[in-house]
Amino acid sequence: MKKSKKRAVNKQVVLGTGLALLLSACGGGTSGGSGSTSNSANLSAVQQNYESAALAANGGLHYVSGALSFTTSSTGVLSISSNSTFYSDDSSVAQSPANGAQMLSVSYSSVSSALRVPTLAVDRLVTNGAVASTAMPPQVRVSYNGANVQEDYLAADGKTTLRTVLGTSYTVVPLTGLISASPAELFTNSGVGLITNTVNGQALYNTQATWQTGAAYVKVVRQYAADTLYAYDCVAPATTGNTPTPCSATISTLEGFFPYTSTTDGKTYQLGDGQIVTVAGVRAWVANAQLGGATTDYRVYYQSNGGISAGYLIRSGTTLQITPLGGGTPQSNAYFLNGAALGSLKSAISF
Repeated sequence: MKKSKKRAVNKQVVLGTGLALLLSACGGGTSGGSGSTSNSANLSAVQQNYESAALAANGGLHYVSGALSFTTSSTGVLSISSNSTFYSDDSSVAQSPANGAQMLSVSYSSVSSALRVPTLAVDRLVTNGAVASTAMPPQVRVSYNGANVQEDYLAADGKTTLRTVLGTSYTVVPLTGLISASPAELFTNSGVGLITNTVNGQALYNTQATWQTGAAYVKVVRQYAADTLYAYDCVAPATTGNTPTPCSATISTLEGFFPYTSTTDGKTYQLGDGQIVTVAGVRAWVANAQLGGATTDYRVYYQSNGGISAGYLIRSGTTLQITPLGGGTPQSNAYFLNGAALGSLKSAISF
């Protein structure tokens, strides 16, 4: 093998899997589904733009992610590694949420027929003093809250709300002409940009391919509607259930826990580096300084089951952010394709 090249997309905190974030099914890109829309006069511009893509009759919303690794032989033959991924997080609603809350239909599909959809992990969050896991695929209830689009992400029990985000901006950008001439922001800030790689000068898609009629992408800005506490394994062993491995199983109070050296964060925390509060039903120490995620977050240690466990907090009102494909300053827009745009992408790629 002569050369390998790889780039990965940063998933938004979601929502599903992101982000993450989260949205569905390949289909047409036109608006105005048969009998499933509401009276647009009663909807805000944000909600109208959401329905123009998110309704199942209009093709759904598709969030592209992946990591690609290619090699070339001594003769220049291009091969894709079997561990590569290039997939979409697909979702849609059957009817307008103006008619009442709707469950989001969520699935995952590979954009390339040669690749698999990876195994995706669930999120674990603290709610009402206990840890609960999100479902896979995510169970999301969509409703309209004022002028915004509200998404409630439910626990695996299908009832408990673990986090709520508000979509405050949905902007539809039509796509026409050559895919290669698309707006730079689409390639820079979404998984679509993975195809702009070249390997030994060979393109990963047909650079003469064009967008299908009705193709568009949707720029979405969302924010957390409540303080949200994520849990994780503080030390080995790694777990997948609702009992993450604690930092200490013998120290029962936060006052007796510090100073604590976090190998994850590469620093030693003192009691005075944070404040002790009650969040998500637990007594927790929340760091004063930001932790450094793309979406603003804070280190948390909390009392649970006679020990001290770890997590991170995203505060109410915080805007979800993603890091551009090539790195750099996080930005607030998430980029979703409509059904026609996803179909165009599938037809254009050469792997």
